[in-house]
Amino acid sequence: MSEAKQQARTWSLIKSILFYVIAGLLLLYILTELFLPSMTIKIFQFKPYVVVTESMEPVINVNDLIIDTNPNLDKLVVGDIITFKADIDYNGTKEIVTHYIYEIKIDNGVRTFYTIRNGGTVPDSWILSDDDILGVYAFRIPKLGNVINFIKSPFGIATVAVNIIIIGTIVYVVKSGKKENSNPKTEEDKQQ
Repeated sequence: MSEAKQQARTWSLIKSILFYVIAGLLLLYILTELFLPSMTIKIFQFKPYVVVTESMEPVINVNDLIIDTNPNLDKLVVGDIITFKADIDYNGTKEIVTHYIYEIKIDNGVRTFYTIRNGGTVPDSWILSDDDILGVYAFRIPKLGNVINFIKSPFGIATVAVNIIIIGTIVYVVKSGKKENSNPKTEEDKQQ
């Protein structure tokens, strides 16, 4: 076998392995997000959130996708942007919110966090514990939340599923066509 063919095979093998590793990690991420969403940030060290309110504008806008990292609670300081769970309308259900840390208090070894919206002068009315903190803001991708919201919608899910089927079919047809062309039979072979 020539050296060029050996290199081509090696690169092909490396690309295949890389593809399966990335696909496996993506599948693991999706399954974790579906079945253990609170563990996603602990396992992968990051988690995306779509911003749904204007409380942090113009720093973070509605429909921006923010990426949070796993929080080290001992290193949080006033002014950090955090994502947390809070019962914002006092109905017993905690929603996910992203605001600045306004104040951190430690009383008898118990740490509490107070937050504030961007441009606010009065801190939020809720008091947060360590267990309420979900992540620390790392960066945002403007308007990508629109795409995420579309993909999560029933129409978006159907669109993605149909596209996967179409792409899979095209790949199958192309690969089966290459196999047929790589072993062409002559008329003599067919008659024997």
